[in-house]
Amino acid sequence: MDIFQFFYLFHTNDLLLRIVKKILFLLTFSLLFGCANNKVETNPKLIVLISVDQMRGDYLETFNSQFEGGLLDFYTNGAFYTNTRHNHAITTTAAGHATIATGFFPSHHGIVTNTVYNRELGYSHYSIEDSTVNFIGIDSCSLNKVSAKRLMKSSFGDILKQHNENSKTYSVALKDRASILMGGKNANRAFWFDVASTQMVSTDYYKEEFPKWVQNYKADSVMSTAIHHGWKLDPAFATLSSTNSDSFSREKGSFKPWFPHTIESFDTNRIRQHEVGSFMWNTPFGDEYVLNFGYNIISHEELGKDENCDILTIGLSAADIIGHHFGPDSYEVLDYYNKLDKYLADFMSKVNTQVGKENVVYILTSDHGVAPMPEVLAGRGLDAKRIENEKYDTDILAIDLKLQQKYNLDSSCILRANYNGVEPHFLYLNEKGIDSIDFVNSLQHELSNLDYIQETFSFFELNSEQSNKEYFEQMKNSHSNDYGVFVKILGKENYLIDMRENGTTHGTPYPYDTHVPLIFLGRGIPAHKNSDKSYTVDIAPTILSILKIEPKTPFDGRILTLELSSK
Repeated sequence: MDIFQFFYLFHTNDLLLRIVKKILFLLTFSLLFGCANNKVETNPKLIVLISVDQMRGDYLETFNSQFEGGLLDFYTNGAFYTNTRHNHAITTTAAGHATIATGFFPSHHGIVTNTVYNRELGYSHYSIEDSTVNFIGIDSCSLNKVSAKRLMKSSFGDILKQHNENSKTYSVALKDRASILMGGKNANRAFWFDVASTQMVSTDYYKEEFPKWVQNYKADSVMSTAIHHGWKLDPAFATLSSTNSDSFSREKGSFKPWFPHTIESFDTNRIRQHEVGSFMWNTPFGDEYVLNFGYNIISHEELGKDENCDILTIGLSAADIIGHHFGPDSYEVLDYYNKLDKYLADFMSKVNTQVGKENVVYILTSDHGVAPMPEVLAGRGLDAKRIENEKYDTDILAIDLKLQQKYNLDSSCILRANYNGVEPHFLYLNEKGIDSIDFVNSLQHELSNLDYIQETFSFFELNSEQSNKEYFEQMKNSHSNDYGVFVKILGKENYLIDMRENGTTHGTPYPYDTHVPLIFLGRGIPAHKNSDKSYTVDIAPTILSILKIEPKTPFDGRILTLELSSK
C-alpha cells in the first residue's frame, strides 16, 4: 500500500479513523505527562533556608579545620559564593532577614532596622509591631505583638504560594523578627520563642490552625539534659590560634567570661527570672532546639511529601546573643560553631531520610556579621576603640551647646541622639527662624570633627541621586524618609560608638558586618566556589529561578548562576 492509498483508506474507514485518533490522543497525553514529570523531577520538593544570626563570611574558613559534619558538607559539597555582602549600611537582624527573604534592599522592603524612629509619630517603636494581632496556642504571653504587616515586599515563599496554592511555607527562630520576616506576609505559620513558657508561639495573623504538637514541644523538657549539664567547652576540638584566652575581661555578658556556663553561673543582675528560657537564648542549645523544632515541622506538617515544593526558613538566633557577649575571637563563638556543625549534620540527615536527599535544596546564609572587640584589635596594634555611652552623650551635649551659641538659642536644638546619629529639633529651629539646611550643615561639621566619626549623611543627601561620599550607596539602600534620625553617623572602622563597657555589636557597612556566607547545597547543584561579587538580595531571585518561577516585577538582586543539572 502506497501513501496515497493509506490516506484514501483513512478518510473512508470510520473504524480506522477512530483507532488513529485514539493512538494520537494516547501519544499526546503520554508526551505531555512525560514533560510534566520531567519538570517535577528537576524541581526540589523542599527548600530549607538556614540563616545563622551574626555568622561572618570568614567563619567557615577560620573554623573549617575542625568541621566534620553539616558545615563541612556545605563547605565541601555546596555552591559557595565566598564574596557575598549585604549591600545596605544598617546591618541589623530585621533588615537583613527581610532582605534575604524578599530580594530587595531595606529602602524598598520597608524594614530598615530593628527599632525605628517614626518621624510622623515622633517616637521609636519596634519595626514589626502590630497591636491588632493576638497570640494563639498558649494560655498567656507577654511578648510584643508583632506581624509581617509592615513588610512592603513579598518573600520568595509568598511568591511560590502565588504560583502554587498547594505549596506550604513555614518559618521558625528564637527571634520573632527573624522568623516573621523570613516567613513573609503569607506563610502558613511562623513560630518564635517565648522565654517564660519555653515553647514556640505564634499569632492569629496566620490563618492556619495552630498545631497541637507545638504546645507540648517545650525546651525545658526537650532540652532538659543539656540544661542540666550546662554549656561546656567541647574537649574534642583544639582551640585555634585566632581565639583569645577563655577569660577576656570584655566578654562578660549573661555569663562570666570563662567556661563552663550554667544556669547557676548566670549574672543575676541581668537574668532574674525565666532562667531556663534565658539559658536557651544564651547558649548553643537554643539553636539546637530550633533545628529540632524545624525538623518536627517537616515531619508533622508533611513538607516535601508531594510534587508541590514547600519551604522552611530557619533562623538560628542564639548565635547572635553569644557573639554579642563574647565576640568573634572567643572560645564561645568557636565552640558554638563546633556544636552547630554537629547539629546541622543531625538535622540534615533526618530531613534527607524523611524527604529524600535528592528532593531537598539547602541554603546557608546570615543576616549580618559582627565587629571584633576593639580591645582585641588594639592589643594587636590596630587603631580600634570603644566609645562608651557616657563619652558619646558628653560629646553630643557639647555640640548642642556650641550650636545653641552659634544660632543664639536658649535651649537644646537636638531632639535625640543615639549610635545611629542625631535628630535636630526642627520644630524649635523653625520657631526661631533658623534655616534647616544651614543648621544641618553645621551639625554635620561638628559631628565630623569628633575623632571617632568617619562620615555623616543627612536626609538631604540621601534623597539625592549621587554623592562622592564613601558608603553612600549602602546608606541610601538603608534609607527611608519615614524612619530614622535626620543626620546619620558612620563611626570609624573598628570603632564601637555609644556602647556599653562589654561585648560587641554590628550595624555598619564595613566588611566585618556585611560579609556573610552564601551556600546552595542539594539536587542538581554542583560543588564549586565562586569569588565573584554577590549580594544577599540575590538569594530570593536565585531560589525562584531554581523553582522555574519568573516573578512579575524585577528584584533589586539578580539570579546567580548555579550550573544546575537534572541529576
